Amino acid sequence: MLIPLGTDRTLKRKPVITQALIGLNVVVYVLILAAFRYGGSDLEEIIGWGAFDTRRPERVWTLFTSMFLHDPGGISHILFNMIFLWAFGCAVEDRLGRLGFLSFYLAGGLAAALMQWWIASLQGTPSQMIGASGAVCAVTGGFAALFPRAKIRIFILFFFVGVTWIPALLVVGLFFALDFIGQLTNILGMRTGNTAFAAHIGGSLFGFSIAFMLLATKILKRDDFDIFFLIKQSRRRAAMRSATADSVGGPWASASSDTPERLKKMQAKKPTAPAEPPIVREARNDIRRLLVEHQPKEAARRYASMLVEHPDFMLSADHQLDVASSLFAEGAFEEAGIAYELFLNTYPHDRRVIETAMLLAVLYVRKRPEPEKARRILDRYEERFRTQGHEALANTLRGELPS
Repeated sequence: MLIPLGTDRTLKRKPVITQALIGLNVVVYVLILAAFRYGGSDLEEIIGWGAFDTRRPERVWTLFTSMFLHDPGGISHILFNMIFLWAFGCAVEDRLGRLGFLSFYLAGGLAAALMQWWIASLQGTPSQMIGASGAVCAVTGGFAALFPRAKIRIFILFFFVGVTWIPALLVVGLFFALDFIGQLTNILGMRTGNTAFAAHIGGSLFGFSIAFMLLATKILKRDDFDIFFLIKQSRRRAAMRSATADSVGGPWASASSDTPERLKKMQAKKPTAPAEPPIVREARNDIRRLLVEHQPKEAARRYASMLVEHPDFMLSADHQLDVASSLFAEGAFEEAGIAYELFLNTYPHDRRVIETAMLLAVLYVRKRPEPEKARRILDRYEERFRTQGHEALANTLRGELPS
């Protein structure tokens, strides 16, 4: 048995919708049990009113009510659905936003019910469906597209008991494969049971497809953890393998038959690049991880601590600006100034150079006054400030400098 406990994604906001959905499912479950035990209501009649019956698709409301009904004969049905919803839903809600996630969840449950109806119609085996599992599968499918590089914290109860981290794609893929096998054995008449495998499959496909489409159309901003980054990374690796192959061919081919030999000699003459100290490499990896996990303050502090012993410590252009801006926001103006200057010197042709230079000038004039440095920045980029619409601010800053 594998039970997901959570993911390694750091949340930027409280998962209000996920909590509300879990609360609503639990409340409905408790109310139905209370109505049966203390109100004398007929349990089968209550469930029958809200369950989605594939023989009666005209009962449109049941496409939604069925998502909030669970088997009253035991707690395992609702318990596992809510565990999966909590484990995967928080991160998906954080990525899609609250209203977007609610719409995604309900649409996923609807798609799951329609898939169950379609498959039941093809098989000629009518069924009644209740439970949040279709919508929850849509959430896990969406998670696979949005966070394929993430890891899932799993409680394992099999030959041994323990907790470990497993790649998200492996976890989601495993449960999808189990649902596919379950549906296949149902079609072949090798299994009987009340699990709506078709709904699980429909929900998973819907969730993955919608998340993929949102990323593909850039309605949802891409980042370093989604499926498109994984695809891009795979292509880069393939290109690198091709470029570093032993033989030279294609557009790199030379008319001389000794090309491989000459390349080996040229490479042998190249001086070996100095090895980066392990502490620098480790710090760079830590900062990169903190930034992608949306912890800019911690990343900025880690960067500032490295500047003490390594004053030329640099990151990629995006990450360098991220930590510099975080240091600025935190009031660490000395370290922010160093970070901004390193960016300007290392990436002089970056499209954000002028905005960064202007911000640095503001820092040296108003936040941590250093007139000489401010004049140097204003003089160095004077022409570009004028041509790119920053002349007024540049002149104002010059006027604020001591004469």
